[in-house]
Amino acid sequence: MRVLLISPNREHLPDPAFPLGLAYVAAALKRHGHAVRLLDLCFVSEPEQAIADVIAGFPPEIIGMSLRNIDDVAYPKRHSYLRDYHGAMTAVRRHTPAPVVLGGSGFTIMPGSFMRELDADFGITGEGEEAFPQLLEDISSCRRMERGSVRKASSRIREIDATVPDRSLFDIASYHRLGGMLNIQTKRGCPFRCIYCTYPTVEGRRMRLRSPYAVADELEQVMLYTGVRHFFIVDSVFNYPVEHAQAVCREIIKRRLDIAWSCYASPAHMTRELAALMAQAGCSGVEFGTDSLEDNVLRRLGKSFTVRTARIASEICRSNGLKFCHFVFAGAPGDTDATVQTTMKRLEELQPDAVVVMTGIRVFPGTVLADLARRDLGISVPGLDPVFYLSPLIRNYDNVREEIWKKRNWVMPGYEINIHCRLQQKLREQGIRGPLWEHLLQKR
Repeated sequence: MRVLLISPNREHLPDPAFPLGLAYVAAALKRHGHAVRLLDLCFVSEPEQAIADVIAGFPPEIIGMSLRNIDDVAYPKRHSYLRDYHGAMTAVRRHTPAPVVLGGSGFTIMPGSFMRELDADFGITGEGEEAFPQLLEDISSCRRMERGSVRKASSRIREIDATVPDRSLFDIASYHRLGGMLNIQTKRGCPFRCIYCTYPTVEGRRMRLRSPYAVADELEQVMLYTGVRHFFIVDSVFNYPVEHAQAVCREIIKRRLDIAWSCYASPAHMTRELAALMAQAGCSGVEFGTDSLEDNVLRRLGKSFTVRTARIASEICRSNGLKFCHFVFAGAPGDTDATVQTTMKRLEELQPDAVVVMTGIRVFPGTVLADLARRDLGISVPGLDPVFYLSPLIRNYDNVREEIWKKRNWVMPGYEINIHCRLQQKLREQGIRGPLWEHLLQKR
């Protein structure tokens, strides 16, 4: 079949994120013999015209639209991407009668809401590499398909090395120039119990590990064909299991790959041996999902570590030459003015290269946080319109904002503190690659 894949994401802040999931689906469809064309709207100035042009040149029999994110999860900005998705769907309907299949991580979190809002023909939740080709087979075999139905991926893909994402269909040069890096995945699934997280919904709780050889092969191929050498590892947590992370690093070192990369990590699993290997393998920075530096709040958030653990992880990074950033919340369940002040004071003591402070926590359905939001704040059913858990025990969030304004290397996304398009553009124009937070201390 002739399949048109569309990525309607147009977000550029803090960086345009390469749609890795859609690249996996494209590769899987090609492997099953389908003719694939891809339209990425991230860098086009006239989305509807781009949609009209691609449909005219490649009349699709079916369209797959990947909804990667729902909104920017930043309070009080609360920027929703639904308008862009509506625009893309309207343009598609105007130019072709081909059925539209929705998928992607954002869609998987709220499939029913998206199906109603966008009036799509079909939907797929979960991993699409096997489910989408199966849906196409059912359609081509004239099996009865109820319009508006959502198909759940029958199982989590176990052989995750079987498909390598096809990046050739994308504007790699723009992602590298404007985003500073490409991304890669070394595992899927997340076994941790953070009360707000949607990773288990999207990828499951059981971790499925890629072969370190396959990861290194992919890095090597991307470098060979694109010249890109800056990467972000998009695993929910790179440094768990520790043994797998070490094996990936050793394979990169063994092949002498000249790359720079960064990752998400947990303070609970940052060992000295692993940090040394990460640095030797080209890791430039680590983003810790720390959430708080107050033990009672950490427990309420379902975290598996303490403040002491975060201190040790920070020292390990510093002693191995790894830049590190702590992501924390102001307004989590149990947060008070005192706990937030304690967290900020302890962050200063850790002297990280950057701090990202999120005001409140975006509430998603199916999470423990959604239950707390209903009990504490009367938020009954979180949906596509972004809503946030903001601790009612904090009297004045503006005080937090004012404190962060004073800090050179602290970021507060919803208030645009140290994160805005002008700064981003300036840093990228200077040839800076990798995560922007690594360079905050040099921005003035």
